Amino acid sequence: MPAPVFVNAMQTRACRWTVRRALVAALPDPAAVLLVALLTHSAVVATAQEPAGRITMRTGTTFVQTLSAVGADRESLHRVRLASDSGLHYEWIFEEVHGNGDTLRASHRYFEAVADLATARRIRFFHDESSPEAHPGYTMHALSRATYRRMREAAPDSLQVMYLDRGVDLGPISSFGMGARRATPVRWRGTIAPASPGTVPFRVLLNGRRVELRALHLRGDFTARQGRWQPQLWVLADSAYPMILKWIGSYRETGNVLQTTRIDLPIDPGVAERELTTSCRAELTGIYFAFNSAVLSAASDDAIASIASILARHPDWTATLEGHTDSIGSASANKTLSEQRVAAVLARLVERYKLDPARLKVAGHGAARPRETNATIEGRARNRRVELVRDCTRKS
Repeated sequence: MPAPVFVNAMQTRACRWTVRRALVAALPDPAAVLLVALLTHSAVVATAQEPAGRITMRTGTTFVQTLSAVGADRESLHRVRLASDSGLHYEWIFEEVHGNGDTLRASHRYFEAVADLATARRIRFFHDESSPEAHPGYTMHALSRATYRRMREAAPDSLQVMYLDRGVDLGPISSFGMGARRATPVRWRGTIAPASPGTVPFRVLLNGRRVELRALHLRGDFTARQGRWQPQLWVLADSAYPMILKWIGSYRETGNVLQTTRIDLPIDPGVAERELTTSCRAELTGIYFAFNSAVLSAASDDAIASIASILARHPDWTATLEGHTDSIGSASANKTLSEQRVAAVLARLVERYKLDPARLKVAGHGAARPRETNATIEGRARNRRVELVRDCTRKS
């Protein structure tokens, strides 16, 4: 089941922009009607309800991306705060940690218009503090459907990429759109074409479960005054929303890897409730923490509210919140982090939803119970999780 990814628009300073709603252009073909339907569909979503090969972009859909580079790592959370008939209104929260200990945090908002998703042949990879939320003529996370059709026909297509160039010695992940005063917007012009025939598998977490999506493997060939740039990218094989799942190489940092590791659809509390009823254990999707921290993201609110509602419906249940991490860092540090994270979830349940703290215990296991290998980006993402384990020795 294919899924979307997110290409980052990146910037150093925290900022929020006033929402500017883009006008809706009339779209010429039936796929446009499908896209509008996907954006405005309001039913509760479970994984099994998605059409094969499609991830529906609706309010509450959230993507987690990692950006890996020598000397720094970034984790980004992109959340569709509103899907309307005009397009997708995103909120983006990220935290970036450098090898020297410097940490950057920011929160931004941006807009991707339905009209541009139909025909645009320009992608914008960054925002800056002076920019509006909407950038007509550009997509942000996806290829347009017009370009996607050319890729499925195994034909090259023209494409422009707008991103920031910071020059040399301005940081290991500077060129992936982190706005700053010394950075210069550069328009790269060129073509995009298939790098391999047909589709290839792409593994991602979908609502906490590993799935294998189908993607197009593409290669760009762009030029600007700085030189020639030939990145590789993987795009969701879905004509309704061909989202970019992975991008390898910026111009100055050719080894940078931007990858979607996790996609969470809007919470369906029935899924966790059934798992707790039948198997006494459920992985809790939709809970997000700041990078290497126990600070809960505001994007976790819906998931924690769902846990509270489940426990309210079953007042006789007692359970344990279990925290798990990947293996980056020492065993003791990871165990402490996992304990602090589940303690933060418990505190939120008690403070906001008045849950009796005697009903829940917390346990942090660090990296001791991995679900997958910690040798890959996607494996580490799978291993970072919170689970709720019901005490089934009690009569319920």
